[in-house]
Amino acid sequence: MQNSLSTNEPIVVKEEGSAIKLKTLCIYLLLLAVPGFFINKLPLQGIAYEGVKGLIWFTYFMVVTLSYKEIRTFIRPFLNVKAFKKPGTWLWIFLTFMLPYALLHLCLYFEVVLDKYFIFYFNNHMMHASRWGQTIDVAIFTPIWEEIVYRGILLTILLRFVKSYWAVGITSILFGLVHPSDIWVFTILGGFLLTMTAYKTKSILPTMVAHSLWNLYMVQLFLYF
Repeated sequence: MQNSLSTNEPIVVKEEGSAIKLKTLCIYLLLLAVPGFFINKLPLQGIAYEGVKGLIWFTYFMVVTLSYKEIRTFIRPFLNVKAFKKPGTWLWIFLTFMLPYALLHLCLYFEVVLDKYFIFYFNNHMMHASRWGQTIDVAIFTPIWEEIVYRGILLTILLRFVKSYWAVGITSILFGLVHPSDIWVFTILGGFLLTMTAYKTKSILPTMVAHSLWNLYMVQLFLYF
């Protein structure tokens, strides 16, 4: 892993003024964390409010992020549309979806690694797709803000202070740790593949696409293949 990473230039922002100050970063994260905690505690339950908290959080996140000039300047270079012109970008998107997909079905077939209840419900067709409110939240809103935070901000800052393999590893593990679930092994693997995709393509737009595809599969498309 170390050798493969070292052959590529890290994600570098060369524009003057693109560096982010520690004070700015701390204020920005505080502005997200405190209101985010209260948004998560909103008493919005039931079908009528499906996905509402996600929409409120996403709206707040984007308002704070876009209104903060230093943050906008920092993440703008990583919204690189030109990355999609490179065949390697599509290969990374494909791998980021297909490797967890293949591993998931191998684990289901051999009934290993995964939580036994998840395996039982999946194999006996007892799992149900999410409602559309939650699907929109998980497959559209979540990939956007998570990729900005993890692959846009965290990974880039780490690359400036530690070696590339440490930056990729730390980002992947942190991403997995904040996504506790019955399929934790896939959050770690997914975090690694998404981080590598951002590192290799020098853009977080491909990671948003890959992230969205995987989330959409897990809440809807698993019923079909």
